[in-house]
Amino acid sequence: MQPIAVASLLTAALAPAQAGRLDDVAARGVLRVGTTGDYKPFSYLPAGGEFIGMDVELAGELAQALGVRLQLVPTSWPALMADLGADKFDLALGGVSVTAERQRRALFSVPYLHDGKTPITRCENMARFQTLAQINQPEVRLIVNPGGTNERFARAQAPRARLTVYPDNVTIFGQIVSGAADLMMTDAIETRLQQRLHPQLCAVHPEAPFDMADKAILLPRDPALKAYVDRWLQRRLDHGDVQKSLDRWLAFPWALEPLRQAIDQRLLLAQDVARAKWNVKAAIEDLPREEQVIAAAVRQGAALGLQEAWVRSVFRAQIEASKTVQRALYRRWQAEDAGRFDDAPDLAKTIRPELDRLTTQLLRAMADNQALLHDRDRKADVALALRALQARALGPAAAEQALAPFLSSL
Repeated sequence: MQPIAVASLLTAALAPAQAGRLDDVAARGVLRVGTTGDYKPFSYLPAGGEFIGMDVELAGELAQALGVRLQLVPTSWPALMADLGADKFDLALGGVSVTAERQRRALFSVPYLHDGKTPITRCENMARFQTLAQINQPEVRLIVNPGGTNERFARAQAPRARLTVYPDNVTIFGQIVSGAADLMMTDAIETRLQQRLHPQLCAVHPEAPFDMADKAILLPRDPALKAYVDRWLQRRLDHGDVQKSLDRWLAFPWALEPLRQAIDQRLLLAQDVARAKWNVKAAIEDLPREEQVIAAAVRQGAALGLQEAWVRSVFRAQIEASKTVQRALYRRWQAEDAGRFDDAPDLAKTIRPELDRLTTQLLRAMADNQALLHDRDRKADVALALRALQARALGPAAAEQALAPFLSSL
């Protein structure tokens, strides 16, 4: 048989298998994309919100090119390969590194970023952790997130260091800031971003990492899907679209996360405030107390360089949002003829100290991001960074009240 005929028969034999995943996606009308939600700037899932990030945006554009809807499927670094094998998603995006271990079990697209592992530490410790020999010492407290390339690199390259596997890749950098760990080794792009978010931290030679690895889209063993994704992604790379997206998400206001958290946690406390007041049959509105809270915030804000009018508008909005939630709860409890809440926390001993803590966090976040919050050109990014509130489930109107001073001032 001639070689061309053999090739034709082989192509025909493979066609059904190769087209399988694309056919499944088209028939389903949905592209399922696995992502971890813990790796800025690629994929981040704020509490009570939706996934955001460069790779989330990329996944949406790929789904659009396929003419289907995007479904983002939460996964984790330890479970990533098992979830792909269990058909929980069609592909994975979110800063996934190409490794030999993963390549033995799956395919990858053409790479869209070249990166490598490098340390991040407190700035005063930079000289201590320039080399792997310095890091690979018994007295060095090295911290990593579980299950991914960071942990594998640390175990292979610094086996003598005191290794802590910390479960949360979002808050892990706070462990270095607080002094609970000396350093983390992670992708250079992440060290560059995190040093902006944590001024106490410095990336150690991110321009010359200890190794090099590619970022790519993780795919099942489906040649037709890989061929389609490669063509689509290569066009975006050739046109510079991927680099523009990366630049934009690196510049995204990730530093607003403490502000978003303070707003969210303060509004969530409205439930406990309402239960405590309900138990003693207290009125929701207490104007003298509200003015005391605002006046204290103004004094604290002045020490941080915040204008009185802005602080007043922000805290009046937080108080009004809280009252909106409380009134809705009171109406429900009255309709239900609810009795006393035995597990309600004490208003003076428990709730108000927590509100004071959140006041300090909110004011500090306002001061740290004052220029950004008043930059009209960043309005869309600020709104996106702040919009995810768990407290939105208590009432969308209350959530909008709480956010209004930060959006209307733009």
